[in-house]
Amino acid sequence: MSFRWLPALLWLSAGLLLLTALVDLSPAWREAAVAAAVGCLLLALYFVRRLYARFATLREQLAERNADIEALQLELTRQQRRRLALIDGMPIPLLICDADAMLRYANRLALEWFGFRYMTGKSLLALTFSYDLYLLMLKAARRESAVSGEITFSFPKERHTEAHIWYLGEADAHKLFAIALLDKSELLRLEQVRRDFVANVSHEFRTPLASIRSLAETIHDDPEMPHGTRQRFLNLIVQEADRLTRIADDLLTLTRAESMQPVREVFELAPVIQQAVQEMETEAQRAHVSLTAELTPDLHLLANRDQILQVALNLISNAIRYNKPQGSVTVRTYAEGHTAVLEVADTGIGIPSEALPRIFERFYRVDKTRSRADGGTGLGLAIVKHIVESHGGQVEVESEYRVGSVFRVRLPLYEEPAPSHEQAS
Repeated sequence: MSFRWLPALLWLSAGLLLLTALVDLSPAWREAAVAAAVGCLLLALYFVRRLYARFATLREQLAERNADIEALQLELTRQQRRRLALIDGMPIPLLICDADAMLRYANRLALEWFGFRYMTGKSLLALTFSYDLYLLMLKAARRESAVSGEITFSFPKERHTEAHIWYLGEADAHKLFAIALLDKSELLRLEQVRRDFVANVSHEFRTPLASIRSLAETIHDDPEMPHGTRQRFLNLIVQEADRLTRIADDLLTLTRAESMQPVREVFELAPVIQQAVQEMETEAQRAHVSLTAELTPDLHLLANRDQILQVALNLISNAIRYNKPQGSVTVRTYAEGHTAVLEVADTGIGIPSEALPRIFERFYRVDKTRSRADGGTGLGLAIVKHIVESHGGQVEVESEYRVGSVFRVRLPLYEEPAPSHEQAS
């Protein structure tokens, strides 16, 4: 019997009891009515107990379903957090948009790129100011397939990127698309540097080679040339050949500084700088420049001695070459915290402010005519920068045009390792 009969049984029992109470019945009929009422009540009680048992079972099943739902929701939340953490940790900007190019999500790097703290729900065009990216997004939405394109951003700074857009699927009745941006600005800059470097090397070699060829042809075509003139031309050929040798040597030095880790040893800085000062004294006297040294003892480095000597020689040579007659060059070493500082100050021609960001570039010259005439290759400061950075240091410059310049090299001081417990015992 179904539970839907339970109310009818209860009503029947109540009716039989009322019948025995209100109607004058014979004892036999009264007993039969009471028995029927009691039977209906017992049957109703039976169904009530079955109903209660079923409700208890349903409650248990419902509790289990609720626990399963909570566990699934918790696992879903964890998966979403892991997915968002994965997206946020990606080293490229990633945007998720719908088919109308409205932003649904942006990872941390995308927010940093475009300078926003919150981007969801805004138009892709309003956020990036890139109409090309907006059109590429609409193209992907129309095709529902992957598309790629070169995109240049001007906001908040200029970036050259390669954008990849692909279809993710539907969520909340919206078709979603992912946009990944690969920054190619540094690659393009390095490619430009490589092209400039090749062009500069070609130019630097072509000029002395052209001079050597011209001088040699002149000597060859004029066998009656006076001895003095011939000797002067031969001296010029030797000078240009020496210049080619210096450029080649500096290129090799720069290549080694860039590609090879320095072989380090512990040494004191002051004697190395004193050696550089002594080697440059003749050049300073020839240029009528006074050269003094103020060196602090007991500054020890873990570095390549020859490369640090090369750094000092290049800085002192530049300070002499770009100085004024009767000028001065002062070389100092001192400690500053956990770093040793090499400072080369001069009273020379100085460096214009617009040229300061470029002075460490290869072949860059502030005064091109004077540098070539003095035998410079345009690689000295580039060598200094790469050697210092390969040792974990940094180089900086302060300069005032027509007043002088100060170059500072900061290198980590060597610290004696603490003795172990076994050695101490």
